Amino acid sequence: MARFARGFTLIELMFTVVIASILLAIAIPSFQNTIQQNRFTTQANELLTALNLARSEAIRRGESVTVTAVLADWSNGWVVTVASSGTDIRSFEALPNNLVITGGATSYTYLASGFKNNTNTDLYNLCDSSVTGEVGREIRVSPTGRPRVTATNPC
Repeated sequence: MARFARGFTLIELMFTVVIASILLAIAIPSFQNTIQQNRFTTQANELLTALNLARSEAIRRGESVTVTAVLADWSNGWVVTVASSGTDIRSFEALPNNLVITGGATSYTYLASGFKNNTNTDLYNLCDSSVTGEVGREIRVSPTGRPRVTATNPC
């Protein structure tokens, strides 16, 4: 009676390992790009959240609310406070790693009407300081105070 062999031969195993390593070599760079883009989106949404929170709190409380960059640099984080009393509503942590926000004013004050106290359109860019030419995020605050985020290329 013939015995049936069970398992894999060494050649089959080596062939499988070679194919798997080729697939990983192709997939890892695109996966790193996906992770970077998710980091951009997350951090841009944090600033967007702060601006929307300040706007809604100003309307709800019937008084001015300010979003201020920590140490006059958005990369260090930001704080939402009631303008009249200086009471903190919420603070946001500094940006991770090499991410930086450039441009725009270092603080916003939303009036009780929900409009910001100036009529300038402010534009911020969120980029990775260690890489140039990558897709980043653009945060634009309209004259009425409504913020929005879009992808920008190059950063």
